[in-house]
Amino acid sequence: MPGILNCLAYNVGLPGAKIFSGPSSEQFGYSVQQLTNPQGNWLLVGSPWSGFPENRMGDVYKCPVDLPTATCEKLNLQNSASISNVTEIKTNMSLGLTLTRNPGTGGFLTCGPLWAHQCGNQYYATGICSDVSPDFQFLTSFSPAVQACPSLVD
Repeated sequence: MPGILNCLAYNVGLPGAKIFSGPSSEQFGYSVQQLTNPQGNWLLVGSPWSGFPENRMGDVYKCPVDLPTATCEKLNLQNSASISNVTEIKTNMSLGLTLTRNPGTGGFLTCGPLWAHQCGNQYYATGICSDVSPDFQFLTSFSPAVQACPSLVD
């Protein structure tokens, strides 16, 4: 009979739910991603304004899902996120605004879209992404649109 809809319903069980909390001024929880590694199951939590109010370099927290505690640990990736041979502007880059799993490494990628580099008196906000291993070790950073700054000749 046309017009009949099939629906599936479900309930989310709240008893025993784990609540992870962090600084709301740092936008803790803006992005989340699940990750499994040999040490267990984790919830990755983006905090793109980490460092507020001085700057918003941003960061990512790892939160253990399997342990009885609900304490998250900051990964301190903002200092590792870097591109060599350019003058970086990392203040307010908002690392952790994006989180996605990287099936190639088993880890994850996190991006800071407001990362910029300076060329002369111009600033180019090309963004930066960092690749992190499944055991939370920084691997590399990249910015697909970054260009070398040509030498200025007087």
